Amino acid sequence: MAVSCSNGIKRTSQEFLFKNGCVFFSAFLLCFPLSLAGTITVINDPVTAALGDNVTLGISIDESVLVCTWHRGAVDVTNFILRVTNGVPAEGSQYTRRESVLLPSHSLRIANATLADSGTYSVRIVFTSGNEVLSNLTLKVLERISGVEVNISKNDVVEYNNSVDLSCNFTGTQETLQWIKDKETLEIKPGIELSNNNLSLHISNTSRDHTGNYSCKVCNAINCNISNSQHLNVYYGTDLPIITVYPKQPILAGSSVNIACTSASNPLPLYQWFLNDTLKPFMQTHAITNITKADEGTYRCVASNNQTGRMSSASIYITVTDSRFENGKLSAGAIAGISIGVVVSLALILTVGAVLLKKLRMPDENRSNASKARTNGNVNISNGLPIYENHLPDVHHQGNTGRSLESEASVYTDLQYKSDSTYSELERSKNKK
Repeated sequence: MAVSCSNGIKRTSQEFLFKNGCVFFSAFLLCFPLSLAGTITVINDPVTAALGDNVTLGISIDESVLVCTWHRGAVDVTNFILRVTNGVPAEGSQYTRRESVLLPSHSLRIANATLADSGTYSVRIVFTSGNEVLSNLTLKVLERISGVEVNISKNDVVEYNNSVDLSCNFTGTQETLQWIKDKETLEIKPGIELSNNNLSLHISNTSRDHTGNYSCKVCNAINCNISNSQHLNVYYGTDLPIITVYPKQPILAGSSVNIACTSASNPLPLYQWFLNDTLKPFMQTHAITNITKADEGTYRCVASNNQTGRMSSASIYITVTDSRFENGKLSAGAIAGISIGVVVSLALILTVGAVLLKKLRMPDENRSNASKARTNGNVNISNGLPIYENHLPDVHHQGNTGRSLESEASVYTDLQYKSDSTYSELERSKNKK
């Protein structure tokens, strides 16, 4: 294929595409230039180092370097530390003989870092391509925390009468400071104030809630350290005593009773007991065995604190009731005893009455039995005893012998068994004419 141009010159299609393509590509580069410049990547920012440690401000690059310059602070010819040109270093005004540039990364190394080394660092790099790049880093040099201790103005105070100041002292670079009470973070409440960057703690109008062990904890990015503890002892009390009695009232005579008195106080209070305003040699808890009416009355407990100089008292009246009565009424035991007594008495009365009635009825029965015995012939039973009677024949009848039957008759009288089951003497009498 041939292309005919206006000037009459013939060219092949391949020549046409090549030349026109070059024109188009050149125009594209003019409108959208490609960046072939090198870059700097900061490895770590900020950089933290302990006092006296060796530290490196690390960077990485992706192109050959022509010139690299490290500055302390902003980029300025008056404050550069080191300049490396084609690998050859040159010292600046900020050079301290502890700095060096590490090749091929061109990172800056600082030996035996000091607190004065803390700050901003700038690095300026000119690449072989002619591109120039600038980057910044921050270095923090911290002193390790050590020697932490707490001081206190007073260890022993009286509740509502004193204020206390505590201070936290240490060496090192403080980043955070925390106050601790009894191994827990101290809650800042009204009456507790922090000042001097939390180094000072003020407690006004101390109360029993402030009693405890105080310490402080100081930290930075390198380490933490906690102090010794200081004990704050707040004397308080005595509070209103509480009296307890066991068993509960009313108290039955003959019972064993425990009476106790308790009062919140630091230190522990001294207890005194009064019965009806008479001092008694009782302890805090007193036991009464076999209580009587003589133990009845008003019991008053007085609690005193020799540190605060305060005392308080409370009273209770103990009533002793007869064991037969409860709340003015017969007790259940007494009622049961009376009931049993009544039942037994009634049973005894009924038994005695039955015996007497039986004895009163016996004479009538004996007479009735005797009457029956006279009508039943020769043998009758009276009161369980047999009675034998002999009836004489008619005296007007005579036998063939001519003799009178009456003369021959034998009379048996009073033949019966005695109570000892023996026969009574049999009398036999004959009537002789």
